[in-house]
Amino acid sequence: LQASALNAAGNTPKAIEVLEATTVAFPKDVLSRLVLADMYQKVKRFPDAEKVLRQTIATDPTNADALNSLGYMLANNNDRLDEAIRLVNQALQKEPANGAYLDSLGWAHFKKGDLDQAEKYLTEAIAKLPKNAEVLDHIGDLHAKRSQWQQAIDSWSQAIEADGSAATRDEIQKKIENARGK
Repeated sequence: LQASALNAAGNTPKAIEVLEATTVAFPKDVLSRLVLADMYQKVKRFPDAEKVLRQTIATDPTNADALNSLGYMLANNNDRLDEAIRLVNQALQKEPANGAYLDSLGWAHFKKGDLDQAEKYLTEAIAKLPKNAEVLDHIGDLHAKRSQWQQAIDSWSQAIEADGSAATRDEIQKKIENARGK
């Protein structure tokens, strides 16, 4: 709770310190490890996030959240895309109807350039999470990659109205303006 409050107040470095101490004091606390990995990613400490996620997976190889988080992070960073797909598929074996995991798998395929597979999984994800800004943004990126500009604009416009952050909305607005020019 303390780490969450610090993070919400904009003090992510102090929140990380609290979580690092918590994971040392309570090494079996998976939730603290996952939150720590998320915060590492937020401040672009990707090697640290990967280390924590791999430690979590080593302790519990069937932890779907850790598998998905590591797979998504790798995909998002265009890093080891085959491994990313394998990890997210393992998470989906545990929770096959999880919309966030389907989005991660679609995004990994998108990053790999396999647009048909990306569309398959992103379409499934949007059916489960129709108001999720990140999934809508990913669908928009897929349409843009295929030069389907109006569909991209429509998806991104929905993403702006969905549950995303102000920074995300600004980035998406730039994509919309760029697409309108095409």
